[in-house]
Amino acid sequence: MTNLVVTRFLLHYLKTSSQSKTQSFPRSEYGGLADTAVHGVILMGKNAFSCRGLFWVLRIVSNYGLSRECRYGLERLIVGMLDQAKVDDLLVSNTNGSSGVYDVNLVLRLIRESNKVEGVCLDRMKKVGGLIDKYLREIAPDHNLKISKFLGVAESLPDCARDCFDGVYKAIDIYLESHPCLSLEERSRLCRCLNYEKLSLEACKDLAKNPRIPPRIAVQALVSQHSNIPTHYTNDHHHQDYTYISDHDHETPLTKSSRELMVLYNKNGGHDHLHYDSPEHSSRSSSRHEHKEVDDGVVKLNLQRMQWRVVELEKICREMKGQMSKMVKGDRVMSTHGRPLPRLC
Repeated sequence: MTNLVVTRFLLHYLKTSSQSKTQSFPRSEYGGLADTAVHGVILMGKNAFSCRGLFWVLRIVSNYGLSRECRYGLERLIVGMLDQAKVDDLLVSNTNGSSGVYDVNLVLRLIRESNKVEGVCLDRMKKVGGLIDKYLREIAPDHNLKISKFLGVAESLPDCARDCFDGVYKAIDIYLESHPCLSLEERSRLCRCLNYEKLSLEACKDLAKNPRIPPRIAVQALVSQHSNIPTHYTNDHHHQDYTYISDHDHETPLTKSSRELMVLYNKNGGHDHLHYDSPEHSSRSSSRHEHKEVDDGVVKLNLQRMQWRVVELEKICREMKGQMSKMVKGDRVMSTHGRPLPRLC
């Protein structure tokens, strides 16, 4: 109990000193007190501090010259409770002078140490995976965040830590939107952390229509969904061509989900036609036609994206006409109620 009281007193003193505008001593001279406080935290461990409490301690002592040994011990404590952390806990300000708003190196160290722990249950690993996906979405808008750092965090976890890669894709999309000047090569490099086979149908559809995603990547993602198509669907409808309708108002012999998942471009058809092939036939011909399918698909995907956009704009126009018609019939003036027109984008 005495150790806990002394440790909390030191932490409170260090926090107050860091917020004070008039300090009697330079911050570097508080390093000894910071080491003493962290040493007390390590001795008491999980019994006295929650995961959020440990991050609170880390934020306080990061302002001072903490020794490497004490920092390592504190981070090891956090690693043992990382599955209990919230995304706000990971958003520690960067104080080491390097580029970036947040201390991404801290998170990388925590994940690497977490991966070294033996006998970790899969559920705990998946909790950490979901936490890191949320963290990626928080740091993605940072204009000073380098691609290498983003990829370092995204690729730091084993593949089994994620059942779905939709969160990673959302983070990539945010990063691309916040960094519009990236080259085609850089955008392609950024997408390498995606496991296309673990993307949901909705994410795969959004990726295919996303103008920020390189067309080659979009085609590869669509082709990779081939393994998720049930065999009985593909066998029953072998060698049939279907026209892709973007609003999906009418059912074809295949269900919507199965039809949309298997998107292989028909080299013999028009630019707006797709066909479905069986897994057996695809496995035999994939080695011969893989590169050609991707190259042909790039052009066809761009045309398909334009078709999708036209359908979306037509839908918006219909909605606007319907709203304008209601306003005229009701003789309501927009300025009276302050209701703006719907946004086009």
